[in-house]
Amino acid sequence: MPEFDTSVPHSARIWNYWLGGRDNFPADQAAGDAYRERFPDIDECARVSRHFLNRAVRYLAGDAGVRQFLDVGTGLPTVDNTHEVAQRADPQARIVYVDNDPMVLAHAHALLNSSPQGRTDYIDADLREPETILRAAARTLDFARPVALILSDVMGHIPDLDQAYDIVRRLTGGLPPGSYRMLSHGVRGEAHLNAAQDEYNDSGAVPYILRTPE
Repeated sequence: MPEFDTSVPHSARIWNYWLGGRDNFPADQAAGDAYRERFPDIDECARVSRHFLNRAVRYLAGDAGVRQFLDVGTGLPTVDNTHEVAQRADPQARIVYVDNDPMVLAHAHALLNSSPQGRTDYIDADLREPETILRAAARTLDFARPVALILSDVMGHIPDLDQAYDIVRRLTGGLPPGSYRMLSHGVRGEAHLNAAQDEYNDSGAVPYILRTPE
């Protein structure tokens, strides 16, 4: 287990705190509480975002019949992770998780265990390197068959909009025919939400850029 600086707030641990998890520290709680003071609905937003991820994976693994998932920007494991939802639909489903944070990867290795029939894998790679991600994922996923690309609330960590579009294009372009992309993103809204996010971005945590719905 690598060493972590628990005195600096961490975006994945703050998110974990809002979701009611236990993998967070006083600095994360303080940053999360400061955000909540500005925007009291943040806990509900975190839960709704997680519910959307679960609902999307249930649809993909159920109605759409997808059996392979590439989850980029995993975040800390919590209830009903991608592989758990997918493998309830088909225990043979294969899932590749991608993150470049050593703490997230350490938790993933410890907690994200596949069903005996399926498989999970973990890639240490940066979102800004789509080709590296796709090459590494091919060790576990069969790119002759459909793959579901999961980008759950991660693209806000790419400040430059043109770069964000380019990353999504390159990741999507590497998927086989019949594949799906699920993307969710935080958006700017009322003044107190925008102010809370601006303060969060100044807290020392990895900044997250809210964009307009357009």
